[in-house]
Amino acid sequence: MREHLAKHLALSLDQVSVKSKTTDGLGFAGRREGIACYAVALIEKA
Repeated sequence: MREHLAKHLALSLDQVSVKSKTTDGLGFAGRREGIACYAVALIEKA
């Protein structure tokens, strides 16, 4: 997944991190009524 994201975002592999986490049974995702995805990007002026 990291390699795929890095390739399509034109980044080096060490610039991409992927983490996963469970919802511990909370909310609609925890009840298996749907899925959720969150993305966070750190943008720094060069």
